[in-house]
Amino acid sequence: MTEAREQKVSSLLQQGLELYGTGEVARAFLLWSEALEIDPGNEEALDYMRDADRRAKPRDAVGARMSIVEDARRLLRSKNEEAALELLLSAPVGVSLESDAMVELLRARLFRRYRADLGGLNQIPRLVGEAGDLEDRNLPPSAGFLLSMVDGVTEISDLVSVSGMDRFEALRSIYRMHEAGILEWDE
Repeated sequence: MTEAREQKVSSLLQQGLELYGTGEVARAFLLWSEALEIDPGNEEALDYMRDADRRAKPRDAVGARMSIVEDARRLLRSKNEEAALELLLSAPVGVSLESDAMVELLRARLFRRYRADLGGLNQIPRLVGEAGDLEDRNLPPSAGFLLSMVDGVTEISDLVSVSGMDRFEALRSIYRMHEAGILEWDE
């Protein structure tokens, strides 16, 4: 797309937002639609239209579920599996077979990724720094519980086993703490 067309699309998106902000939703939709005519599939325009549509009229439970599934698919297309899982987990449990299936597939995919990224479950994690350094962190109770078992001797596989937690959630907590620089091990 040429720079002039990109500027036109950007201008239409901005003008639409301004109209939407003043309550002129129909005119905002027209501008966003015009942006889509110039740049079909423009994610920003589609997001604005979906969001405005959601806020403009209440949806029934089926519509809300489908919206969550569609948003999760969009996140998956942009390779954001973590965010897709969080979104799906925020939906009511058992509401849609499709969302439940997506959750299970994402859990399996992420579990494999965590195992690969952690370098095997035979690693022995240890706390980075002092325990007092964690006071400023907003850790969930499950992470605090796992941290209480980190002793510099116990392997990740054993921590996951003895924690009594769901294997995925335990490994996810360890992975996130490693990514956040709370846990380390020799790699």
